[in-house]
Amino acid sequence: MGVPELAQFPEREEGGAGDLAVMLTGGGARASYQVGLIRGLARHFPHLRFQIITGVSAGAINAVYLAAKDGDLSVIAEALTKLWTDLQCQHVFTPNYAALLPFRSVIKSVLPRRMPGGPHGFFNAAPLADLLREVFTCRIRRMPIAGIRRNIDRGLLKALALVALDYSTGQSVRWVQGRDIEVLENTNRRRENVELTIEHVLASAALPFVFPAVRIGDGWYGDGGIRLNAPLSTALHLGASRILAMSTGYQRTAVEASRPVVRGYPPAAQIISQLVNAIFLDAIDEDVARMERMNEVLRQLPPDQRDGMKPIDLFVLRPSSDLGKLAGEYQKYLPASVRLFTRALGADETESPDVVSMLMFEPRYTRVLIETGERDVENRLDELRAFLGDNVRPAISRQVRR
Repeated sequence: MGVPELAQFPEREEGGAGDLAVMLTGGGARASYQVGLIRGLARHFPHLRFQIITGVSAGAINAVYLAAKDGDLSVIAEALTKLWTDLQCQHVFTPNYAALLPFRSVIKSVLPRRMPGGPHGFFNAAPLADLLREVFTCRIRRMPIAGIRRNIDRGLLKALALVALDYSTGQSVRWVQGRDIEVLENTNRRRENVELTIEHVLASAALPFVFPAVRIGDGWYGDGGIRLNAPLSTALHLGASRILAMSTGYQRTAVEASRPVVRGYPPAAQIISQLVNAIFLDAIDEDVARMERMNEVLRQLPPDQRDGMKPIDLFVLRPSSDLGKLAGEYQKYLPASVRLFTRALGADETESPDVVSMLMFEPRYTRVLIETGERDVENRLDELRAFLGDNVRPAISRQVRR
């Protein structure tokens, strides 16, 4: 179903299987679905190791967890599952009532220019910052996450990359920590080699307007899903020749896509949900389609005419059910302050409130998403075995132009 996965059983190029990457997209609370995928993989491939890990938005949290923690995938998966199933909204954010006041902009206009105006999002992400500092033992601001460096030094990880948006320049920024990494940039995309911190994770996951931008150095950064037109490119530029992409976006059938989910004039929640899908979820589908076409072209060319490029093995895992629609069934469990916000947007008037699903940090919802991820792995287990093969140890990476 959905976009056909690119050459699910492609021919292996000479020189071994190559570097295996996992790419984790965003989606707020929907990232718990990725935890189900990881748990499902760990059940059947407990020693699976990703040489390259990339994350954006809420996927950055899972990416850093995979990169920084010790032990087999089975151990990491169980600990990550407990983290997500224990999560509640108050562990992630608190409402910023001042941002909702209609006269806030008037008050701010008469304040001195250098006087801070308070938080700049509808919600304050301070609880998430405190939680991540505890999980990764980073008690001091801007303190590097030690586990990442440790696993790189051990040779268990080649590179980790998080994606964010620089609000000041409009550039998509790749923060990379790893070894043997080349710098590849263009006008709207830049890369910085850094020691990753909790601030980098928070910046990548800072949904615009919902959470405030995060200051790093002299810049202000927000959710990396914005302007991320090619989500797969980060892993490619880090040397991956095989990519396991974990999307949180459900791909509707033709019948589902043509059926209205709201009657009458669309409420704000429906409009915002379409923007959320367009910005954060649809890009992976477009990128997969582009890679499919490129791979087909490359396979039709003799190796000496490929200009150094090689086909990429790609496997996409995505939800088998609509996670946004599912969120509508669990709105009643949200805290009163959050329900007030979602109802004000008209979330009750649409059958698929995607914007609500991103804020649904409630155990009843996240457990269902984790179970869905595990089930989706089981349903595609034979394909995954063929894709991953018996040998997933690090190999010499191969350059791929993009």
